[in-house]
Amino acid sequence: MRRNIIFGFCIAIFTIIDYVQCSFFTNDYKRTQSSAFSAQPLSSDVAFAFFTEAQQYGANNLTRDFSKEQCLSDLAKINEGILDLQEWALEWPDSWGRMPVGLFWGHTISMGAFEECLAASQQLTTTHALKGKYCLANIPIKEYYSQVKPRNNDRNARTSYKQSDPTIFQLGICMPKSCSAEMGNDLLQNVLKGVTGEDFKKNNMVTEEMCRTDDPIVLRGIDIFAIVFVCVIVFIMIVSSIYDAVQLKKGQNGYPLLTAFSVYSNAPKIFTVKPTNNPNIIHCLAGMRSISMMWVVFGHGYMTFNKLPHLDRNKFYTWLQTPYSMLVQNATFCVDTFFFMSGLLMLWGVFREMEKNKGKINIPMMYFHRYIRLTPVLAVLILYIMSLYKYSGDGPMWMQIATDDKKCSDTWWATLLYVQNYVYPYNYCIGQSWYLAVDTQLYVLSPLFLIPLWKWGKKALGPIIVFGLLCMACTYATFMKNGFTLFRVQDDNVDRRQALTYYPTHTRVPTWLIGVIFGYFFFKYNRGRQIAMNKMLVILGWTVAFGTMLSCIWGPYWRILPGSPVGPTYEAALYEPISRASWACAMGWIVWACYNGHGGIINDFLSWGFFQGLARLSYCMYIIHRAVQVVNGGRVQHDTKFGDYEALLRWWHDFGITLTLACFATLAFEAPILGIEKAIFGRGKSSEPKKPKELLVVSVEGTRTEKS
Repeated sequence: MRRNIIFGFCIAIFTIIDYVQCSFFTNDYKRTQSSAFSAQPLSSDVAFAFFTEAQQYGANNLTRDFSKEQCLSDLAKINEGILDLQEWALEWPDSWGRMPVGLFWGHTISMGAFEECLAASQQLTTTHALKGKYCLANIPIKEYYSQVKPRNNDRNARTSYKQSDPTIFQLGICMPKSCSAEMGNDLLQNVLKGVTGEDFKKNNMVTEEMCRTDDPIVLRGIDIFAIVFVCVIVFIMIVSSIYDAVQLKKGQNGYPLLTAFSVYSNAPKIFTVKPTNNPNIIHCLAGMRSISMMWVVFGHGYMTFNKLPHLDRNKFYTWLQTPYSMLVQNATFCVDTFFFMSGLLMLWGVFREMEKNKGKINIPMMYFHRYIRLTPVLAVLILYIMSLYKYSGDGPMWMQIATDDKKCSDTWWATLLYVQNYVYPYNYCIGQSWYLAVDTQLYVLSPLFLIPLWKWGKKALGPIIVFGLLCMACTYATFMKNGFTLFRVQDDNVDRRQALTYYPTHTRVPTWLIGVIFGYFFFKYNRGRQIAMNKMLVILGWTVAFGTMLSCIWGPYWRILPGSPVGPTYEAALYEPISRASWACAMGWIVWACYNGHGGIINDFLSWGFFQGLARLSYCMYIIHRAVQVVNGGRVQHDTKFGDYEALLRWWHDFGITLTLACFATLAFEAPILGIEKAIFGRGKSSEPKKPKELLVVSVEGTRTEKS
């Protein structure tokens, strides 16, 4: 009996001890879990440490600067809210970027949540509210990256062609609006020192120009003017269209100046394609112009696409080694197509005018009409960039990509005078406008070539050819003197190379002159005729032309491979001018063969009605497309992926938006200017000679063989 009592007593004691012990450990476990939960895994993150650091910073740096005191006070309030798991407070660190993901694949940016940061807010008192301020900080990582041991202990082995170690990591941070960039920089330096043990005092990681707040939009004078201007143009288009429709319903033609802005009349002129046998029209040029325009948008699209925050940016360097990449790297040949067609059509148009006026031409009026036709759309785009452009997007990428408005503030006048390729070769208001400058300057110089050709014919070809060869030699000498490389992406000084060999007018003269010379023979000996040719010669001509084009694009491909030897400078110096001249000659064959009935399915494709309409929009598309691409790229606020399929998707939506805006620009500005010009100066009336009743088919020897 006593044993049972003692045994029961022991059981009770152990039960109580076990209960107490279990309760203690259970409560301890709960406290541990609660502590872990309240601290969160992210409590050691730089974002949370930033707000904790603010209190220590305030204790160690007493200041009478009200702005700093307000900043530290706001940071302390946020930190209190974070510790209390208040959602409004957690939004601040939650919107920060995080530690690198994919750093060794080239992902050197963590943008965080831009819009969440700007929307973060809390009303502390009736007179003071917390509001978010987003900044993109540049954190130096060069020393860290240099210490990383590469595969096989060979840094060159793990990097592909022209790939270099990153020097900065961009981190999106969010702090109160009351904090200056300088204050954010000091706090971030202290936090990073505590995390990494390194001193960042020498680095200015946070700057005001890379910060944004959600301030209300305050329209400037130029913004109001741009809005009113567009509204007025749209109103005029509506009124003009109604007037035109009413007049046509009455069976009458409206007054030309009043119908100049009529969509009712202008739209059919753009989109309606009528078959014609006019010998003064070279149908295949529409397809060449349209395809070249698509190629321009395609190539420029990769320029913007490459700047996006790719998780696998390093794929770009291996992509450069693919044959497909040559379509982008050598997309500049499409510009040579434009220059060739410009020379051809300019001579064709001027010679028709001189033919009508017995060898005379009004040069001042020729310049005036050229300027008045090109400039309105360009001027409207400049107005947009200097005004409403800044409201078209925002975010981390916008701060880095969309900087055209800053450039335009200084260079707009040079763009409107078409001299920017020499005056501001490193700071274009509209990047692609260099082409307009070159083409306009060549147009101004054209009488020096056209008048001698009209007066002296073939005798003037000698000096013209010599001049073209001298320009090619100038390009060769520039390459040799500066040591430029075969590919732009290989060059360590791309901007200088572009300024000296790509943008200057004298480097584009040879391609343009080939168009002029070809146009001369075409106009004098081929207009209104079809020259017959042996089938084997036609096949040979197409083979040589396509072979030339393929050689220009893919010929130097092997030089870009990492294992290939570095090419000598003279190789690049020869390739640059000769390849462009060769490309123009190939374009000449295509035009000649298609016009003379030797194009077959190629001519059918290039003369397709779709291209006829698209070609009429090509000028506005060329002017507008880069702004569309930059806006679309600058608005990106998330990580992206590098790949050809992804680039193709971006091309489609860039091209679609560009096409839509080009339709509006053509109807609102380009077509009305042509109508006004015709109404005032009588331009646009047919100045061509009487159309032949029959199209002659002539053999290569020049004797008539057939009538059609």
